[in-house]
This record gives sequence, structure tokens and C-alpha cells, in this order.
Amino acid sequence: MTTPISDPVIAPVAADLVICLATELAKVPDPVSEVPRPVCLRPGDRVDLLLSQTRDECCEGLSWVRMVRIYPSGQQTFPLQDSRVTPCDVLRWAITFELGAVRCAPTAEPENLPTCDEWTESTLNQYDDLAAIRRALCCYQQQNPYRLMAIDPGEPITTEGGCTGVTMMVTIGAPPCDCLEQS
Repeated sequence: MTTPISDPVIAPVAADLVICLATELAKVPDPVSEVPRPVCLRPGDRVDLLLSQTRDECCEGLSWVRMVRIYPSGQQTFPLQDSRVTPCDVLRWAITFELGAVRCAPTAEPENLPTCDEWTESTLNQYDDLAAIRRALCCYQQQNPYRLMAIDPGEPITTEGGCTGVTMMVTIGAPPCDCLEQS
């Protein structure tokens, strides 16, 4: 039996981001539910919002932290990627994460379309979610003041399938612990 290897580079940053995002989203009013929405780590190149016969991740509200990419960035100006680096010559890792939040969008009924008021409420909810994501990044930076951060623009998710939301990417500098752990 092998002992699982715990990632010393990505996992600690992701865990801190999840805690900060959950804390800040709990401050956002949710007209649909009194229960704070879950904040999960999600794998893959995108977050698919799942639907079953009894549950709907979007309308229940879902928020996530997803690792997008990791690359060496210690010899060049952060967050530029270093070239020609061997695995144990990395001076700093740059890890890009996506933070996202979704909720129900107004949907049409057989004889009526959503009203301007319903769209306004949905839009303002998105703004609140994006503000919570921005505050989560401030929370992370306050807890890790010596970590370099590069924040990308916040963007809306296409409204489709009764779902709407926002995402924001952030690249965070992390120490090159991988080779140090093997020593």
C-alpha cells in the first residue's frame, strides 16, 4: 500500500481561497435560500453545473475554486512564465485559480417572459457575488501578505439553462516546495 502524497504547492493556496470565498459569500443576501451556498474545489478545464432528478447545483447556488494552470515564474517578472527551467530549479510557481459563483437566472414561462425587475435583481445578485469574490481575494492577501498576486478581470458567465454567474481569475505566487519535500 502506498501513502498518498499531499501536494505542498497548490492545495494549501486552494484551501485558503475556499475559506475566504465561503466567508465572503456568506455575507451576500440570497433571496432564494437562507442556507449559505457551498464553496467547493472543482477539477477540470471548466466547471460543469450538474443537474439530477432532485438537485440543481445552479439554482441551489454553487461557488468554486478551480486550479486553471501552474507554471514557473521566478526568473522573469511575475506573473510571466520562465523558460528553460528544470523541475528542481523553479524559484517560484505561479498558480492561476478561477473563483466562480452561480445562481438561478430568471426563466420564461409558457406565456410570459422575465420582467425587467427580475433581470435587474438577477444582475445585482451577480454584482454582489463578484464583490464577494473580490473581497475573498483581499482576505487571502491579508492572510498571505508576502504572496505575489495578479488579478484578472471579473467576467459574467453566459446566462443559459436557467443559470447565471460570474468568475474571476487570480494568479498567486507559491514557493517551490516540490523538490524541497524530496530532500
